[in-house]
Amino acid sequence: MKKSIKVILIILIVLVIVVLVDTMQAKIFDNSPLIKIRYNRDGGNVDYIDKGIFVYTYVFTNGEKVTVYRWEKYAPPEEVSVDLEANKEQSFFGKVIESNQSYIIVEPNENEEIRKSSDKINIGLGEYNDALYEVGTNVKITYEGSIMESYPAQVEATKIEIKSAENFEILFKDRQPIDSYNKIYAILDKSETNKYDYTIYAYDGSVNIRIDGEEYSLKEALLQNKITMEEIIAKANKDFPDAEIYKDGGSMEYHYDNYTIIKYHTIDGNRDVYIGTKDMTINDLEI
Repeated sequence: MKKSIKVILIILIVLVIVVLVDTMQAKIFDNSPLIKIRYNRDGGNVDYIDKGIFVYTYVFTNGEKVTVYRWEKYAPPEEVSVDLEANKEQSFFGKVIESNQSYIIVEPNENEEIRKSSDKINIGLGEYNDALYEVGTNVKITYEGSIMESYPAQVEATKIEIKSAENFEILFKDRQPIDSYNKIYAILDKSETNKYDYTIYAYDGSVNIRIDGEEYSLKEALLQNKITMEEIIAKANKDFPDAEIYKDGGSMEYHYDNYTIIKYHTIDGNRDVYIGTKDMTINDLEI
């Protein structure tokens, strides 16, 4: 073997050993590699990154160091937090203002944070969707990832629920002797709206509702689409899975601590709802 080739081989072997030793000391002791290129960072808590042949060393503003192999997936803490926030599930409430089989457009409620980005959000329903959401339906949209800044804006929805609010509570006040209204009166007659084909009554008292901390009359809340009667009955079914079912076609009573809900479902087509005193029964209504 020629002397020149031997010299080249020796040099290459020495270089390999130096690189391996440099890599090992950097990885074991979280030191910057000696053979490196330094990249300074502006902002965040990473001061600079030393990029070696096989390792990267992240040097933080507080003096701490983290050394990783260059093929490892690693993000500094501030970048991790951003990624986690982007992938975190978020949600908002709104109303469907356009609907077809492939997408819906939702107008977020006034108090929703996402409304600062856009007053219209496009929600894709997927190629094989068979659900239809009527215009005017209140929905809760759960999504993850960032908001795509088009108009309407777009999000990647993970769940679509027909839902107006996260929390609501019926507030029933017993009728006082000085109250002038009838023992049974219509809170919302079916002739006043096209949303319901039945009438909602109060029995021996008045009915308000508290939605996410704000109080409204039940009539106001229903007409302003802040809640739906279907959601109230759905909650009652959840609260009382063993509620009594009458043999008149399926009418039901839901007895809470301070009020009762009766949802008629008779063979002759009566679907009216009554909200009244805690002792109210279907026999009191004399229908």
